[in-house]
Amino acid sequence: MNIHLIGALILSLCCLKAEAAAIVKVCPLESSCLNVTERSAVCAYDEKKNCIRKYTSICHLKIASCLQNIEIDDYSEIYCLMETYLCEESPEYERWTIFFGHEKDR
Repeated sequence: MNIHLIGALILSLCCLKAEAAAIVKVCPLESSCLNVTERSAVCAYDEKKNCIRKYTSICHLKIASCLQNIEIDDYSEIYCLMETYLCEESPEYERWTIFFGHEKDR
């Protein structure tokens, strides 16, 4: 092979790696969320699970949005009042799967 072709190939691979490294998104840490109280809770509609997800604060919601790489636009304190539509994530629910199995098993 031509030495110039190999050099051009190596240079282009280096540039691709540099571009990929620049795309890495850094999300804020949970410790950056200050002044969090019970009253700062906010809830958002989760379109994938068709339920309402509760976050400790808007700061926590933005961190979750960053980590999942999605935009969470549909949120409000009012959604938190709709308790029957909250996403199930409690250990109590997991305990019942021992007796009845997972939905996938049926």
